[in-house]
Amino acid sequence: MKLVFLGTASAFPTPNRGVSCTALQLDDGQIWLFDCGEGSQIQIQKSTLKPGKVSKIFITHLHGDHLFGLQGLLCTLANGQDTDALKKKTVEIYGPVGLRKYIATTLSLSRSPLSFRISVIEIIPRDDQYPDNWNDWKVEHEIDSALKLPQESQYRRECYDEELKGWKLLDDAKGFVVHAAALEHRIPSFGFQILEPSSPGQLDVKKLQETGLKPGPAYSKLKNGIPVHHDGIDLQPTDFIGPSIPGREIIIFGDTRNSDEILNFAKNPDAFVHEATMENSLEEKCKEYGHSTPNMAADIALRSRANQLIIFHVSPRYKPIGEELSDGDVSANILLQEAVEYLKSKNSEMEVKVAQDFMEVDIPRRKPT
Repeated sequence: MKLVFLGTASAFPTPNRGVSCTALQLDDGQIWLFDCGEGSQIQIQKSTLKPGKVSKIFITHLHGDHLFGLQGLLCTLANGQDTDALKKKTVEIYGPVGLRKYIATTLSLSRSPLSFRISVIEIIPRDDQYPDNWNDWKVEHEIDSALKLPQESQYRRECYDEELKGWKLLDDAKGFVVHAAALEHRIPSFGFQILEPSSPGQLDVKKLQETGLKPGPAYSKLKNGIPVHHDGIDLQPTDFIGPSIPGREIIIFGDTRNSDEILNFAKNPDAFVHEATMENSLEEKCKEYGHSTPNMAADIALRSRANQLIIFHVSPRYKPIGEELSDGDVSANILLQEAVEYLKSKNSEMEVKVAQDFMEVDIPRRKPT
């Protein structure tokens, strides 16, 4: 499993950074995208990822720097793919109410048919996520079902779950679970928690061979938790399989000036991807526009007991770390140093990175419990 940062800038793309788009590549090769800012399809082509492996897309909120690349990406995902396979392919797209209308409107007006099916899952924000002036700009977020895309195979909405204190978005056949937490921003915004299922421990082959059982299908049965009858004895999986391997936990956020609600269900993230748009000295301005500083990102990562913090959504004012600076330029290194210093002040040695476009971060498997 690895994270690939395809766009790490806030507001607008620059020569050095694309806007928000983060890929999570699973061990089976599947790719889940989180946000899809302008130019994301180009960024994917420049990366090590294969666009045809994209199976799920999660949109944190409906601001353009997180969304304007979605329709273009959908139009090119089928390029070079097997025609028969595309007929069976469904891309799931998650995001706030209004996403379905956005997809249908942009693709319909541009007369852009898709070669695969899509499933749209909209998150219904709580009333308190809307700003006081929300209705000053009259926008209809609903779409008549008669105007849906012909490629839409499924549509559903997810409401806030009082028990979870968040939104349950996914619990798939492979055991992956995705939850959403409310973030405080200028419009409804969400952060996503991705939970990988635990996997069986290692098979003790030496111990099995001592029973006289030869390698073969019986080993697979035991590995899958099925008892095997051998030489008049029932061999139990628990006697030959080591401790289970806990699944990994990833948290990927949208824009936020208050991230506390993720603490309702965050456990111990292997990686916490959190925005830090501006440096600490600009905290007041940052919060005014619904964003975070390095100290704010480090604080929530620390309280969630994350193993590492990856800062992204960097203001265009900050040049990538390592790039030569001209007069008046500011390096993103200041964001890194501020987060590190905050964590040191709390006696934490948490690893911190500032994401740069095309940076890849491997998320190793956890050790057996």
